Amino acid sequence: MFTVARGAASHVDGLVALLGQREFFAAKLAAQSRGEGVLLVGCLDGSPVADVWVALSPVPEREVNEHLGGVPVLVHLEVVSVLRNRGFGTSLIGAAESLARSREHARIALGVAVDNPGARRLYERLGYGEWPHGLISTGYDWVGRDGVKRWVPETITMLVKSLR
Repeated sequence: MFTVARGAASHVDGLVALLGQREFFAAKLAAQSRGEGVLLVGCLDGSPVADVWVALSPVPEREVNEHLGGVPVLVHLEVVSVLRNRGFGTSLIGAAESLARSREHARIALGVAVDNPGARRLYERLGYGEWPHGLISTGYDWVGRDGVKRWVPETITMLVKSLR
């Protein structure tokens, strides 16, 4: 059975074993404790296999904060590769949307890399539409299993969904 729960320290070791990124998950749990967002963790038969960060505070991209200030932003939706295309990502997105609705947000947003058409198709199927403000050049720090932090540049577009 697949369930979604608010992220807790008890989830981190399982997520790291499957996805790496210990630094990312530790940072998000710390940010969650400060009220900056919520880490949602998808568990299959009690074991974590997926996650999404729901940012409730400003994100690094200036353009997003300028045009979507106060709108929750989904970040880092990831499902273990062998379990993709089984509805787990859709369930996580649904849980994130429910969280945003419970906090009385009218919209929710996410960035999708221009070189990830499969993810974009999923989001569009779920009712997300492209914003009118163009592409954003951004990137993220990635810490590999070797512990080395690397900057990964990417170009994204923002997709927005009405929750009403």
